[in-house]
Amino acid sequence: MTLSNSPLRMLVKSYSSGMLDREQYLHIRQQVLKRLSKKGAISHEDLQNFLKLYQDRSINKTTTNYSPSDWLIIGLGLAAASTLAWIIFA
Repeated sequence: MTLSNSPLRMLVKSYSSGMLDREQYLHIRQQVLKRLSKKGAISHEDLQNFLKLYQDRSINKTTTNYSPSDWLIIGLGLAAASTLAWIIFA
């Protein structure tokens, strides 16, 4: 394994390209370093497993949490659409 394609370098590239946010990057880096200290080496499969775990968490989190302001905007949009439909079709 060369320096150019090490799992840690791939993790940094994932963060710099925008695939991960800062929190995800810090958690994954912490897990990778723990694995490195225990096993003495990390593989690309270990990194892929950590990436998949944290990306799945972020997908579920963003699709289920709407703030009250989001609901207000959705409600106002639906009200505007129904008012416009009533004006056009009445």
